[in-house]
Amino acid sequence: MGPQGPTGPMGPQGPAGTAGATGATGATGATGATGATGATGATGTAVAETITIRNTQTGEPGSAAAVVDVSGGPDHVLDFIIPRGATGPQGAAGATGATGPAGPQGASGATGATGPAGGPTGPTGATGATGATGATGATGAAGPTGAAGATGAQGPAGPAGPQGEAGPEGPAGPEGPQGEAGPEGPAGPEGPQGEAGPEGPAGPEGPQGEIGPEGPEGPQGETGPAATITIGTVTTGDPGTPAEVTNSGDEYNAIFDFVIPRGEPGGGGTLEVLGTVDPAAQPTVAGGALIFTDTPLISGTAITHQAGSPDVVISQPGIYQATFHGAVSPDAGTAIPAEVTLRLYLDGSPVPGGVAHHTFASSTEVATLTFSTPFRVTSTPASLEVRAEESGFTAGDIALTVLRLGD
Repeated sequence: MGPQGPTGPMGPQGPAGTAGATGATGATGATGATGATGATGATGTAVAETITIRNTQTGEPGSAAAVVDVSGGPDHVLDFIIPRGATGPQGAAGATGATGPAGPQGASGATGATGPAGGPTGPTGATGATGATGATGATGAAGPTGAAGATGAQGPAGPAGPQGEAGPEGPAGPEGPQGEAGPEGPAGPEGPQGEAGPEGPAGPEGPQGEIGPEGPEGPQGETGPAATITIGTVTTGDPGTPAEVTNSGDEYNAIFDFVIPRGEPGGGGTLEVLGTVDPAAQPTVAGGALIFTDTPLISGTAITHQAGSPDVVISQPGIYQATFHGAVSPDAGTAIPAEVTLRLYLDGSPVPGGVAHHTFASSTEVATLTFSTPFRVTSTPASLEVRAEESGFTAGDIALTVLRLGD
């Protein structure tokens, strides 16, 4: 039998293991904890509404004076229309421009922080199992033994001569045909471990836990100071000159100076105008009148007011203009939403157009309520009041200006 053939090459590495199964779905996260109580609201800042005089026009004698807020927003742009004095035996006094609206409220305290989000995300799905190791390849069969060369014919024996040198080795005979495959060799050593199969995809994220309840609202911050409006100088201009209203203060603390032309030649007249205010806070009473503590402007004798009284008294028939503004806020304990109404009354009857409404959506809100309307007085003395139709509110920085426009 020929010599044993060389060892067959090692069998190929087994195929990679199959991918691991998809991990299980993560558990639902726990419900988030209740949010912390909101911080106390910051003190309102004294950021006031701005007041700008855009245009002042001189109206026809006998027409109604008017103040028009053309802004439509919290920063007021005012147009004044003031009639000239009428030509005739006695020139009618030009109208005083109406007092602008009150400055803005202080900013509301900050809302308490929202509770944290729900519980943590569910765990990642388990990693897939490692694939099985591939089998070791079989050992190769031994190659066949080469055939022996043919024996040459024996020549006659010659005399024994000296031994010659060894001849060169003859070339190897051709390799014999491969023998039949031998029996399967024993199993080779275990092949190296196959690479780990790819990690199975993560299980779907568990649903987010419910949002914890919102923390309670922080306490109301202090109300910032409101803007102020003051009547400055009132000057009589020459007949035929335009009426003027200028602000000699600033946009947050306005001081209105008026120039009102006299009537045309044929007579003069005394301007009849009164401005009354109360900067202090006062609670509202359903059907109760607001109190005015000071009268910083009065001209003429037809309109009077006694400090600390709610009544402005008119003693001369004619056409008048009333302009009101004030800052109003809901009291603690007033149910929200809440509506407040301030209305002008003449001798106990409401004056058409003399009304202001506001609906509060927050207990920290401060609103500026204004109205300006003309009305006629036929019977004197007549009493003018501003009444609140609901209780549960506080009014402050209120002002009422009453101007006689003519007969």
